[in-house]
Amino acid sequence: MVLLVIGAVMGGYAVIVNYAVTGLRIRMDRQHQTVEGFGASSAWTYQYLGLIEDEEVKEEAIEKLYGESGLALNTFRYNIGAGSSEVSDFIDPMRATESYFVAEKFDGDYTAFSNPSNYDFNTRDKGVRELFEKALSKGQIKRIVFYVNSPHYLMTVNGDTNASKAYENNLKPECYEAFSDYVYIIACNLYRKIVCKYDPTIKIYLSPVYEPQGEWGGRDVSQEGCHYDPEVLAEFYDVFYNRLKQRNLQEGTDFVMDIFESSTYKLTASGAYFQRYMKAMSKYEYFDSIERIVAHAYEVDTNDRARNLLYSFLKRSYNGMDFCVSEYCVQQSGVDPSIDMGIYSAKVVMKDLVTLNAVTWNYWLSVSTYDYENGLVYWDTKDNNLFVTKRYYALGQFSKYIETGSVRLGTEYMDTLGWNGVEIAAFLKTDGRIAVVIINDSSRAKKIKIDGSYGNVIKTTTDADNDWLTSEFEYGGSLSVSANSITTFVLTPSED
Repeated sequence: MVLLVIGAVMGGYAVIVNYAVTGLRIRMDRQHQTVEGFGASSAWTYQYLGLIEDEEVKEEAIEKLYGESGLALNTFRYNIGAGSSEVSDFIDPMRATESYFVAEKFDGDYTAFSNPSNYDFNTRDKGVRELFEKALSKGQIKRIVFYVNSPHYLMTVNGDTNASKAYENNLKPECYEAFSDYVYIIACNLYRKIVCKYDPTIKIYLSPVYEPQGEWGGRDVSQEGCHYDPEVLAEFYDVFYNRLKQRNLQEGTDFVMDIFESSTYKLTASGAYFQRYMKAMSKYEYFDSIERIVAHAYEVDTNDRARNLLYSFLKRSYNGMDFCVSEYCVQQSGVDPSIDMGIYSAKVVMKDLVTLNAVTWNYWLSVSTYDYENGLVYWDTKDNNLFVTKRYYALGQFSKYIETGSVRLGTEYMDTLGWNGVEIAAFLKTDGRIAVVIINDSSRAKKIKIDGSYGNVIKTTTDADNDWLTSEFEYGGSLSVSANSITTFVLTPSED
């Protein structure tokens, strides 16, 4: 390995200008998490986009997200509404949801929520259902998460989809079982009527709680939400888990409970109380059966401190249980189309996969109408057209090439101080090839020399001038990476 250093001496210090070559060693003997995949949420926009008459726009949106020519996302997060469109006049109309439950059939007896005949699956939520089915038709989806922001308003203390005051527990204790049935009945109906038409083996997760630490109260809240204190949340999950177990046995389903959709995975975030919630839940027997801990990545950046703290905490206290990033957005006003935003977003994804060992990674809104960094695909409702940014293509550098079952491999490269502006992650694909994602945030092109013998190479690059620019060649001893870019190489190991 040759490292060419061009430098000058200034004030007695050597100033490094550039490395000509970064040496990379892929450690096949160091295998980390098995990646389940990438996804995004159906919240808000789908209920309107799905109802427009322009079929080409709807098809284009779903192809960009779930099609082979697009991001090829394999996780669909389906938002089960709480009926805020019926009662919450202060909710943002775009975020107000229909509920499948027909409120007129409720007479004060909460067992009404356990009766499937009290639900309307023909006229309610038609826009979301149409796009859901289009997404499934692409054949990429391997898992579906049915998640809930708030219980149905008839089950809440104040009869609304937000509490009257901040930090109030709004789900009535006597409704724990009814709410559990509510979530199951909706998920089961959508599974049997829609999902099974395409692939009945798709894994189904039910996530009944959303950002339980949140205020979710008062007139300033613009979307559905429900606060849960740690002990309240832990007790509700106990009821939900046991009710789901009964339902699975009765109905022959194999749905899985997801917890806990924390508003952030930063252990030091004010008001998050991540450790306190984990401690409360771990006191119950159901906790030992939980497959994974789910949290949102809001408030995180490209610094590794928060990730290292969480990884160490889970490994030390909870046997290194699997971790999922179920939502992320940059939380910044405006829509930034630049490659700088693309590279920043790619770094967040890579660090969550490499430092935090995340097994799944999901963006927040799959389709957005807002002037905000919260969507993968943007829908201009005025002109009825769609557009994407470099951030969209940055995610595709991962999602298109790291399929379900890929295993992250250890990497060693000669850039321990980060001077070369290169970050690297490698994955063993299910067909035996190796996907290497390289982020180069420097203003100079780089060369990467990989130890080992390789044949065919497929290279895909997103930079300021290109979106998923793809070429194919035989490995000649090194790989070139353009300046300010995200590049994915799919390498075929040589047999000799």
